[in-house]
Amino acid sequence: MSKHGEKPVGVRSLIILCMLLSLVLVLVTVRPLEVMGSLAICRGEAGRGHLPPGGQAWTRVKVVPEWQTPAVVTDREYEMLHDEAYGVARRFVPMGTATFLFVHFSTHRVEPNSFAVVGMGAKALFLYSNPQFFCSWHPHDYPLRSTVHANGSFIQPDRWHVSYGKQYTGTVVYCTFDLPVGSDGVGGHLVVTATHGTSHRSGLEDLSFVAKVEAPGEFNASRFRAPYELDHVYCGAPLYGALNPKRLREWIAYHVRFLGDRAHFFLYDAGGIEGAVLDVVRPWVAKGRVTVMNVRQGERYNSHYHNQFVVLNDCLFRSRSLAAWTWIFDVDEFLYMPPQYSSVDEVISELESKFWGKRLQRISMLQRPMDHKHCVRGGDSSELDSAWALEKLVYRRTQVTEAGGQMDRKSVVRADSALAVGPHDPVRMRMPPGATEMAEVTMWESTRLQYYHYHGTVNKKESELCNEFLGPEVNVTSFDDVQHQFDDSMKLRVEGVKRFELETVGSLDV
Repeated sequence: MSKHGEKPVGVRSLIILCMLLSLVLVLVTVRPLEVMGSLAICRGEAGRGHLPPGGQAWTRVKVVPEWQTPAVVTDREYEMLHDEAYGVARRFVPMGTATFLFVHFSTHRVEPNSFAVVGMGAKALFLYSNPQFFCSWHPHDYPLRSTVHANGSFIQPDRWHVSYGKQYTGTVVYCTFDLPVGSDGVGGHLVVTATHGTSHRSGLEDLSFVAKVEAPGEFNASRFRAPYELDHVYCGAPLYGALNPKRLREWIAYHVRFLGDRAHFFLYDAGGIEGAVLDVVRPWVAKGRVTVMNVRQGERYNSHYHNQFVVLNDCLFRSRSLAAWTWIFDVDEFLYMPPQYSSVDEVISELESKFWGKRLQRISMLQRPMDHKHCVRGGDSSELDSAWALEKLVYRRTQVTEAGGQMDRKSVVRADSALAVGPHDPVRMRMPPGATEMAEVTMWESTRLQYYHYHGTVNKKESELCNEFLGPEVNVTSFDDVQHQFDDSMKLRVEGVKRFELETVGSLDV
């Protein structure tokens, strides 16, 4: 120390050097280890080589001086950053991104003037703010044809869906223009702008993205009206976890036969279609009856039931230009119609003819829940192992135990009338003239169309079925204080399904 208490020249030089380094870091980007090393010198930690957990260096360090004067933005007058009478203006500097504003999955044209954009929005945004979406159509031959703008609207695909959501919530954004766009055949692209909200909640950065590109000549108005290429499309929840290949084998063979030749199945793989399960699916893909969608990347985004609502709505809008009817149920559920009907189309035609006056847009089917623990005693163990689950499980629950006194129902909907769907109920249907409520376009069916629900069996091993055996004379009994009744309606269908599978894709070794 000098006699006047001044710091040595070396210390002053080090301080000046650190200030210069900080200034350089603000202005330029340098290599990670150089950044960490420079900061370490200023903290007196040179030579220690500190790195984040896992041993990876940051790609860039953001240096924020203690005091930063915020920029004055013209559309943020309420912040009063330009008026010293309101005190010292302080700046808030966001670091990183905890939740993306919107995660885009797919966009489908649903009408000549309308598009449905499927994705995930931040759950907190819909709960505590008022996000808005804006749309614009940009023709490829701009400026010969002008850009067209419209306000977007969004739908959550279930009444309780936002509360179901985790970090993200499935969202359908509709871009509907006053007149058809792209119908001139020149092609163009759809741009969607997503915002955090209005007024004082709009300080965060909004974003715009190209949601869909249509090539010249791609627009075809006939795709949006009957007759369609198919009669039926299946849409279901994403498949994940350790699936039992035998259960999926039974389910696919049964329903390809049930829905007929003019049906197609979309299976969304969230990690469950692999190994023996993939071997079961491949023959049906080769026959053109099944399409597998790989949605494993969706596991990066924390949403309800492996992005179930995103998957269902992507499938809905995909089927809209393919088929008249879209079926929404799970792979542990089996459709059923009484034996006097020769096809599901015959059932639907009868329901349409009996529907009271308005266009039938949705059929809500009754659930018949089956027990998976109890089976009928008889036969040797080898016969039991080779039998299908539909042959083993023959006890149906007859008492309603769900909250509210009713069991879940599943639906088949007209895709050209559904605006969005959830696993049990469409949130909204396009109402024909004279109808105002969903009940007015829905047939609540309980006899001609039902579904047998083998809850949870698609994930169970063979040894986890048939834990207890009952004599064939037992017709009505009680399991876990719930009454069950013998019901072999599905068992009687199995031999026909096995023959159909063998004739269609050959013998499957599972």
